[in-house]
Amino acid sequence: MNCVALLALMCWCVLCGEAMHLMRPRPSPLDSAASWNNLNVMTKKAQSSDRDHETRLIPVISTEMMKQEDTCCINAMILNYYLENILHEHPTDKDYPSIGFVRSDLHRIAKDLEPHCKKDYSEHEHVKQFTDKYRKARALYGDVTKARNKAVGETDILFHYLYESCTARKRV
Repeated sequence: MNCVALLALMCWCVLCGEAMHLMRPRPSPLDSAASWNNLNVMTKKAQSSDRDHETRLIPVISTEMMKQEDTCCINAMILNYYLENILHEHPTDKDYPSIGFVRSDLHRIAKDLEPHCKKDYSEHEHVKQFTDKYRKARALYGDVTKARNKAVGETDILFHYLYESCTARKRV
């Protein structure tokens, strides 16, 4: 009888261990006070020099949509666009305190989410809306630096969306 109980316990542990691999973990920078502080310092500086308060680049995501499974990966797709097109190393980095730390944290988040976000969301309405608005802002301002500053100032919104949508869940 003890052998059966031991065998059952071992099987349960193996199954639980296997189930742990099915979880999408929340990337640790999303729960780090230092990450939030560095982000706040950077975005406040960008926002202080932004004079266009009518334009918002990052689309509004409803509370209901934030709960959907694929919203994390949609936000991760926008994050990847940020890393490739906005937060890459740039001569104006000196204007943004903490940008190096924020960039490092965002790369870590993207890397942590990559194995869980295999589907291509580049055609999703929120991703397209963001990329289109960013391109239009670049044309409207006639200056890449002003459009970049606008996007840097909204990095806190993206970080918040990642925090809210990328909770630990079982992968489907």
